[in-house]
Amino acid sequence: MSRPRVKNSRKKGLLMFCFPLYFIFCLFAIVWLKAAVINLEYELGELDRLRVEHVRERKMVVAQRASLYSTEKIERVAVDRLGMTLPVRENVFYVKRTPAAGPYKASLK
Repeated sequence: MSRPRVKNSRKKGLLMFCFPLYFIFCLFAIVWLKAAVINLEYELGELDRLRVEHVRERKMVVAQRASLYSTEKIERVAVDRLGMTLPVRENVFYVKRTPAAGPYKASLK
């Protein structure tokens, strides 16, 4: 009759050995997960800062492109650098656009 008590005692000893290991493992897992979350938050903050910086830079580039393509800038470059002159009003001819030639229908069907 003493054998079942011995088995129970071994089971209890095994449980007393495994429980602290399980507790320590869970504690390290929680600390590791918390550190991983904090690291991801730092990375998200850095990426958000980069996104804001890129949006600001894009706005600057769009503004520079708009200034380069302005008609005043193009006219000034044409007159100053290329030596072009503004046309005299009498030398301006307006051409009307006609529709493109299409197939000619010989019959009414």
